[in-house]
Amino acid sequence: MINFERGRRVLLGLLRVYLLFALIGRFVEGMGAVTCGCPADCWCKRPGLSLFRWVFPFRHGGRDRADCA
Repeated sequence: MINFERGRRVLLGLLRVYLLFALIGRFVEGMGAVTCGCPADCWCKRPGLSLFRWVFPFRHGGRDRADCA
């Protein structure tokens, strides 16, 4: 039998770690240590989504770029 409580705890723990990395990335970007070179229409430039720019670093570049990093 699957222990759903344990699975739920593991899932919530992973979500917390993911959000912690997102906050750390945002903090480092705010310090000026890293910058995003994507165009203005990239998904990572939208309010709210920019928090996840450094923990989900793929498909950047906007709609019209074929070389999404």
